[in-house]
Amino acid sequence: MEKNNLLAQMKTALLAVETIPEACWREIAALTEVKAYSKHHYFAEAGDRPTALAFVCQGTFRAFYRNAEGNEYNKTFFTDNTFMIALTSIVTGEANRINIQALEDAVVLQLDYRKFTRLFDTYPLLERLTRKVIEYEWVNKEVREIRLVLNDATERYQFFLQEHPGLENRIPQYHIASYLGVTPIQLSRIRAKLAGK
Repeated sequence: MEKNNLLAQMKTALLAVETIPEACWREIAALTEVKAYSKHHYFAEAGDRPTALAFVCQGTFRAFYRNAEGNEYNKTFFTDNTFMIALTSIVTGEANRINIQALEDAVVLQLDYRKFTRLFDTYPLLERLTRKVIEYEWVNKEVREIRLVLNDATERYQFFLQEHPGLENRIPQYHIASYLGVTPIQLSRIRAKLAGK
């Protein structure tokens, strides 16, 4: 994919949040580089000190934690036209605790987060845009955590289908089960039950 096409894709996503003057957009574009991630490769790993922000142009990533026993827990998915970052580590400067891994071959536009935030002084609207994106992601995180407690597994799966249309056909079912907090067998039963309605 040509960089200009990828930049146009990212620009469309940003303009849906905030109007961006052309001069500002040119400076953002100049900071980006095209990066390809093969399936199973990592954008960020626990223990690293990541510095990059990325816009997913094509592909799917999962953000997950791995405990001391090696068990993995999926927290979220980053799909086409979403922004991806190991934010806590970048903001605090502490070692990263979350893994972000490609679930299929992917292409992203990547840029250094610190260089991007230096543009805030020149273009205050970028700080507003960034705040809006982070607030949106925070709301999604909170809603998901509430659903895990208040909704049953079938309802959580139905919400997943609404939030990530088509994703169930692109990634292994056990990743979806982990995200929903159920076993793969439970997910199979849920899907069979819904298919039989």
